[in-house]
Amino acid sequence: MKKKITVLLSLIIFLLTNAQKRFQITGNLSGFEENSFAKITKNNMTLDSCIIKNGEFALNGTLQNEPSSVVLLISNGTSYRYSELFIGNASIRINAKKEDFKWNVKTEGSKYDNLRFKYFKLIKALNEERSQYESQVASIRDNSKWNDSLQITYWSQKQPFGKIILVDKKLEEINKKFITDNINQPYGLYLLDSNKSVLSKSFVSNSVKNLNPKLKNNLLVKSINSYLYNPDLKIGDSFYNFSAIDQNGRKVKFSDYFMQKFVLLDFSTLYCGFCIQSIPTLNQLKKEKGNKLEIVTFYVDQDLKGFEKLHKKHHSEWIILRDKDGRSSETYSKYKVDGTPVFYLFGPDGTLIKKIDGFDEEMEELIKKNIGS
Repeated sequence: MKKKITVLLSLIIFLLTNAQKRFQITGNLSGFEENSFAKITKNNMTLDSCIIKNGEFALNGTLQNEPSSVVLLISNGTSYRYSELFIGNASIRINAKKEDFKWNVKTEGSKYDNLRFKYFKLIKALNEERSQYESQVASIRDNSKWNDSLQITYWSQKQPFGKIILVDKKLEEINKKFITDNINQPYGLYLLDSNKSVLSKSFVSNSVKNLNPKLKNNLLVKSINSYLYNPDLKIGDSFYNFSAIDQNGRKVKFSDYFMQKFVLLDFSTLYCGFCIQSIPTLNQLKKEKGNKLEIVTFYVDQDLKGFEKLHKKHHSEWIILRDKDGRSSETYSKYKVDGTPVFYLFGPDGTLIKKIDGFDEEMEELIKKNIGS
């Protein structure tokens, strides 16, 4: 009997522990059309979705790394509203109006999201001002009235600064102060990691030095340090080696693929439209130039299903690698990946020949030109 009680207690503890490893977002959203579509996403990957009935909605899922930045998106098929949230695996409630999106959406039950809400309050007015200037620029361009004088008015990087540049500088000062004041809080650290490529390296480095020593093994801290201590690759520099898991579940090194061939390193994901658009081009390059070009795709997200689905979109022998830490991996940071796709073309000797940000139809010819006939 004692053994059965112990087993039962263990089962209850297991169930309770795993129940806490899921998030549940419920609430009431007013002002949206009946049967509007609600979904929660992370890095463009849908975690859950539902239909809004009588203003009520419920979303559930699991965050592999918590807390995490996610997006709550509401759509009626022709228009949408959204807001970033910063949450963990917890029960959260949101009561908001349509006009609250995206800056004034407040949560209840999240111990992490209050700081995000405070930050949004600080940057709301400046971001709205910036959006107004961007709309003005778009309207002027549409009417073919753009000129050098207007370029200076809006975008001048010299004093007197352009309207948009001046807003950006004010936003940067708010970011720096907020990060400094909250560097040992999850959202403060998240902001530092998210903005590490636009903030000065001296500021990022000093911020890391002011971290609580208990955070030195934090995943984001490792990502930031990888970014700091690995300079941007320049033409002629040798590749950064890394370990990863391949499509067969084996641990491999990037250096394994340099066998007297050019190597194209492709940072990609299933949830990026341009990444998917690039697949026919990559497949064609593999077919035509496979004797002298190896293509290695590094999947930047954490979900195994997405990794497997992306592999299936390529030829069966396609090389695709992953890291369990996804976008927080040291590989993602050291290669300075801010968005996908990004391509690094290395020569057979391992030196960088070309970096290509994004995808367009000219990429195939550009790569062929660089590797020769």
